[in-house]
Amino acid sequence: MRPITDILREIRRGRAVDQATRMLTEVVRAVDETGKAGTVTITLTVKPEKGGGSQKTIGVAVKAKKPEADIPEAVFFSDPEGDLHRSDPTQEEMFSEAGGGGIHSGSGPTMHALRAG
Repeated sequence: MRPITDILREIRRGRAVDQATRMLTEVVRAVDETGKAGTVTITLTVKPEKGGGSQKTIGVAVKAKKPEADIPEAVFFSDPEGDLHRSDPTQEEMFSEAGGGGIHSGSGPTMHALRAG
């Protein structure tokens, strides 16, 4: 009995084997990146000669299913209009640029503080 690998190597000068090898490498890389399973499937189709006889036509299809990385969830906050924001629109900012004494306020008093004082 001839090994199936011998037959695969003879189909179109080994193109199916080359294609399956490339696809397997891609699937293995995707599995390493995602931690999820993937598949490589080799399907052989055997067709008889019209009218009988010993001639067979062999078709081969190689398909791969690479796992996809999940996109992590993100937190958003909604406003009364139904729009989404990355920060909560109902919360006041701790350090505003108008001079709340925060990191972005600079070294001296702000114009607002000078007018008020």
